[in-house]
Order: sequence, then structure tokens, then C-alpha cells
Amino acid sequence: MEKLQAALARAREKRDNDGRPVVRSQFGNATSARKTRKTAAVDERWAGLGMLEPSSKRMKASRILSIEATGEAQHFDILRTKLMLEMRRNDWTRIAITSATPGCGKTTSACNLIAGLGRQPELRGMLFDLDFRRPAVAKYFGVSPVSSLEDVLSQEILFEDQALRLHDNTIISMTTGVVSDPAQVILRSQTAELFDQIQDDYQPDLMLFDMPPVLVSDETRGFLKQVDAVLIIAGAEVTTVAQIDDVEREVAQYSNVAGIVLNKCQFMEENYSYSY
Repeated sequence: MEKLQAALARAREKRDNDGRPVVRSQFGNATSARKTRKTAAVDERWAGLGMLEPSSKRMKASRILSIEATGEAQHFDILRTKLMLEMRRNDWTRIAITSATPGCGKTTSACNLIAGLGRQPELRGMLFDLDFRRPAVAKYFGVSPVSSLEDVLSQEILFEDQALRLHDNTIISMTTGVVSDPAQVILRSQTAELFDQIQDDYQPDLMLFDMPPVLVSDETRGFLKQVDAVLIIAGAEVTTVAQIDDVEREVAQYSNVAGIVLNKCQFMEENYSYSY
């Protein structure tokens, strides 16, 4: 009887484990070890970047208010939270920020989003200044980087030697000067490959791209296929309804509209309103 029970127990084990309990266990351990090593490598890459330390005076002058949790930062915090919820719902990572024309506040919005993300330590984010016609991110943070994002895209310098951390969990890649032929740099195939490599190496939750206005350049249209969605910034008394419609139609041809933000509205209690 005891022999029969032992035989039945062995048969059940073989059936339940497909006869390979040891192999399956070893495979699981190996997978876990690889994941641990990959996570450690990503953490090391982030930790290896230099730190950007803008002054509080510069932040206030540039209206980068979300660097600290204050009442002035709440509107950008709301925008950040709504955007992250939309990204999680749609499994998005790459977000372009643009406008119809200059002067709508798209760069200010981009800088505040990345600064506010720094107060969410469980998330990691990156900001790339791809407005090669009017680069302003470096100016807003009050720094003069030795090298430019253009140098990275031209493969003259490595990303890890050019990018800087604003916080432990946020990275900014700035452009130092006007690029004479921005479309030639932004739209070539190696640019797409480099951003893919950066995403794979650093595994951010959010990649923000500060892009030129849609109605004054062609490189934004060409780059839209590289992003998951687009946040459109409209300036009150600057952007017309017709221009918003034009930009929304342009974006919808190549990507998703993450939302439309009304900025610079002087006749509302809040400075920002959102449409998703």
C-alpha cells in the first residue's frame, strides 16, 4: 500500500510540474538574476550623470515654479498628474510638447513638467530640447552646457557625457545654440535610433521633447511619428481657435493628442486650463 501511494505521489508531481521541476526552477532563477543585473546597470547609468544645480533666483525668473511644492506649482502639478494618468492608461512613454506659433509658453511648460516630476521619486523622466530654431531650456535653467544635444545626435559626443540630472530621477539634454538646418539633424534615421538606444539604456517612464511650433517649421511634423502623443500649448490672446484646429489636425495625422493646455489666460483664477 505504501509503495502504491508513493508511486501515485510521483505521478502527480510529474503531471503537475510537467516532469521538469528542477529545470523550471533553474530557469526562473536565471531570469531573476538577469533582471537584477539589468536594473543595476540602469541605476548605474543614471547615477553616473553630472548634476545640474540651478539657482532659486533663476528658477523664479524663468517661472519654473514646480521645482518646489508650493501654491504656485499646483497648476503644473495638476498638469503633470493628468498627463501621467493618460500615459499609464495608454501605455505611452514619449510626449512631444509644441504649439502653433512661438510665445505660447511651451518651453516653460516642458521645464515645469520635468521639474515637477523630480518630486515623484518613484518615476524617472527626461527632457530633450529639440527646438533647434529657438533653443531656450539652457537659458531657462541658467546654465551654459559645454556640449549640445545636437552634438549627441551628430554622434560627436556620447549622451552620458552631455546630459545632466536635475534630480536623481530627472535628466535634461540641452541645446546650446541655433542649428542652421534642424530638419536635417532631427529627421535622419540615426536620430531615431539614438533615442531608441537612450530609452533602452535608461528606461525612463517619461521622455519629453520640447519641439518647435508646428506652423513655423517642418521638423516637428516629421518627428511626430517618433512619439506616442503630443501636448499642445495654446497662448491666450496669442493662439487663434483656427490655429489650434490646424495643429490638432496636423498632430492627429501622425500621433495622438495627449491634451490641449490654455496658457497665459489673464481673466481666470487659474493660469492654466486643460482639455483631454
